[in-house]
Amino acid sequence: MGREHCIRHPRKGKHLNREERIQIEVLLKSKHRPSEIAGIMGRDVRTIQREIRRGEVKHRNSDWTVSTVYNSDRAQDDYDLNATAKGPQLKLGANYRLVEFVREQIVDKQHSPEVVAHNIKTLGMECTVCAKTLYSYIDQDLIEGVTNESLWEKRKRKKRRRKTLHRTPKKCPARRKKIDERPEEVSERKVFGHWEIDLVVGGKDTAKPVLMTLVERKTRKIIIRKLRDKTQASVIKSINGIERSIGAEAFRIRFKSITADNGSEFLDVESMERSVFSRKKRCRLYYAHPYASWERGSNENINRMIRRFVAKGRDISKFSRSTIQQIEDWINNYPRKILSFKTAEEMFILETAA
Repeated sequence: MGREHCIRHPRKGKHLNREERIQIEVLLKSKHRPSEIAGIMGRDVRTIQREIRRGEVKHRNSDWTVSTVYNSDRAQDDYDLNATAKGPQLKLGANYRLVEFVREQIVDKQHSPEVVAHNIKTLGMECTVCAKTLYSYIDQDLIEGVTNESLWEKRKRKKRRRKTLHRTPKKCPARRKKIDERPEEVSERKVFGHWEIDLVVGGKDTAKPVLMTLVERKTRKIIIRKLRDKTQASVIKSINGIERSIGAEAFRIRFKSITADNGSEFLDVESMERSVFSRKKRCRLYYAHPYASWERGSNENINRMIRRFVAKGRDISKFSRSTIQQIEDWINNYPRKILSFKTAEEMFILETAA
């Protein structure tokens, strides 16, 4: 049988695999020349010659002489090692300025990779990188000084467990308006001036200071006030203080409605809705369903951001009003993806100026 009967269809553009390397080793031991091996395997002769050089090793014979032979395992190991370097180069690479910028944004300014990627694009830096790539680099420890521990949201995220709750829903008194009665435009966040209210506590002792948070649903603007305790009187006093500071007319424009949970500190509907300047109503109060925190999602998300600075169990009395104001300013000036990377403060100014 002639050589032409052994020639296979050429496998152009295909890398040699382990079985083919073993075949080359067997054929070389049988004293076949590279050109003959190329014909048998349907490969170009240059491919076979390069492969032989790749797998050459020094072999000591039984008479202690040294010869050079082809070893398929050696060739495969070299191929596998080179394969690890495949793919595009790291976008950060040796760009130390960009690496330092990413580290400063995440570690010092506590920005998320989404915000960092947006800032890189906005500033017109010479190399752009998407948030997904940044997350991947952080997972692989490719950015010095930045780990998953630097990402507050990722570090605090816990696997959700489904729980079956057997609770008897509280009945809403007739004088209180349920969230179902709230206008549809409020749920759709189309109109400015509708807020959510909640309290952030430090520990189990309700007699100690707490934080009252008000979040505007459209702009995500937050107002944080330190209260003496977790009581109706403290909540009403704080809301009255906000009305006094901006005036009755401005309060009615900016605070069209407030949505609260069913906590005892929010039960005095008349006092919360009544203006401090007159007997008229200053806003409308709505109540979410019991055990339905998602109905006040903006408030819950903002409270989680506050926990970056005020951990559970911390004594809020040790936080000064200036420190609390700094926390409020940081959140209001944090670029939000849901706002097209604008800040809540920017959105709020646009709405109040309109």
